[in-house]
Amino acid sequence: MWGQNRTVRTQQPVYDVVIVGSGAAGGTAAWVLVQAGLKVAMLETGPLRKHMVDFPYHEPFPYEDEYRGQKQETTRSEEFAKKYSMYGPTKDEPYTTPEKTPYEWMRARNVGGRTMFWGRFANRFNEADFKMRSTDGQGLDWPIEYKDVAPYYDKAELFMGVCGAKENHPDLPDSDNFLPPVNFKCSDWAIKKAAEKAGIRAIRVRRAMLTKDHNGYKQCHYCGECPDGCETHSFYNSAFRQVVPLITKFPKTFTLIPNAMAHKINTNKKGLASGVSYVDKATGKTRTVAARAVVVACGTLESTRLLLGSGIANSSGMVGRNFIEHLDAQGQAYFPELFWQPREAGDGIGGSHIVIPWFGYFRPNEKRDFVRGFQIEPSSRIRIKPDKNPKRIAGFGSDFKRDVRKWTGARVVLACHGEMLPSPDKFVELDPNTKDKWGIPVLKIHHPLDDNSRAMFKYARQTYEEIFTIAKAVDVQLPKEPDVAGHSIHEMGTIHMGSDAKTSVLNQFNQSWDVKNLFVTDAAAFTSGTHKNPTLMIMALSWRASEYMLDEMKKGNL
Repeated sequence: MWGQNRTVRTQQPVYDVVIVGSGAAGGTAAWVLVQAGLKVAMLETGPLRKHMVDFPYHEPFPYEDEYRGQKQETTRSEEFAKKYSMYGPTKDEPYTTPEKTPYEWMRARNVGGRTMFWGRFANRFNEADFKMRSTDGQGLDWPIEYKDVAPYYDKAELFMGVCGAKENHPDLPDSDNFLPPVNFKCSDWAIKKAAEKAGIRAIRVRRAMLTKDHNGYKQCHYCGECPDGCETHSFYNSAFRQVVPLITKFPKTFTLIPNAMAHKINTNKKGLASGVSYVDKATGKTRTVAARAVVVACGTLESTRLLLGSGIANSSGMVGRNFIEHLDAQGQAYFPELFWQPREAGDGIGGSHIVIPWFGYFRPNEKRDFVRGFQIEPSSRIRIKPDKNPKRIAGFGSDFKRDVRKWTGARVVLACHGEMLPSPDKFVELDPNTKDKWGIPVLKIHHPLDDNSRAMFKYARQTYEEIFTIAKAVDVQLPKEPDVAGHSIHEMGTIHMGSDAKTSVLNQFNQSWDVKNLFVTDAAAFTSGTHKNPTLMIMALSWRASEYMLDEMKKGNL
């Protein structure tokens, strides 16, 4: 058996809760539980990064860069690993896929997980999103409704600080908690005008970005370097907004254990979770932390790997099943009306200030050969720091500078997230033939493209073309096929909630049917993915599950 010859040490004392993972789900659970007075340990596979040391923040100006702004060709995994400690398969930590159905699994190895680099879109699911099977017969209905989650959307939005505006759009419920919206840029107005001529409504984006000082944190100063980390903490990440404050304020009741590769949830004679065994990556030794309850919040696929490796909570046989992702596809073009666009303060905020929610609601009689829908996240930004050379124009001198200035800021990208449906062919399992550096079996990921997604992709591509044509765009580049599965970095559903223990893994409070003191609070718990970005929902569910856990502990049920 794996690890049987390693030294196992039990860490004392017994904690009330051990949380595995430090991203949106783990950070939120810790925030709620520690402040309620519980003694909590948090395991994280990676280190706690230093705020002003370990993230690139503002990269060099092109004239300071070794390659003068022209980076050597790298793969997406190599680029992410270099900048963000986020990577795909490596020699130490591989995963496998069938040869004909590749999958991009981008993992973060640091406290805060992928919240350190997320796109910050904070979109609520709507009432219909929870019961779509009842509407079209596909997928699964959630065991909860919008009204069950709405109070926790409120809490998460108020905690993070989400900018936006009330738009009365049927796809995206409004909130009373919005900070002032970010103003549209020139490019956003151009996108909005073209989209609405096509009968497609575009609205102000809802993002976890501070447009004014909030909860002790400074408002965004629009530097445009969001993907490289935020030096002022003007966007939410769990490391510097939850974990570090807990370490500072509650040193006696909150313990962070970094560089800890969890590999097994232990159980006692009663079948209850008794703690977690992990590899100390610094020494290679196995250690155990004991607790009254366990919260699994590693990120969907790591959480699934942990449960499968532990051999628990799977009487339904559904751990690893109901695997859902988002369909991604991207097109780009240059809008002539944006040539020679001036730079203004606010142009630099990461990504776009505009979003195009699913517009099928406005086309009730349109016949489509797919179910569900998608949202479009347009992107067109001008950095306060000089842009990388647009279109990679060659040359020098005044003519070269004129051409660069002409095209700078005119590029518009349209990128969708589309809802994908679960199927028996989409699942993850432990690979019996492949192990990682520490001898732990790795995941084999199965996620083939289905007919519904193919049809949705064609419709999204057609929509891009329609918008670009109306805008009289030039140098139009439309996607020939969807992005490789996993590109969205939105894995969901493999340990899903349900109303029946025979067909689901968790109940309506993210609690294991089989092991009542085990909770899974990341996107693995999702019953469906919709086309909405998952982080706000992850935080809301984790907050809700944590409050339920506290109540159950007070009642003596845990």
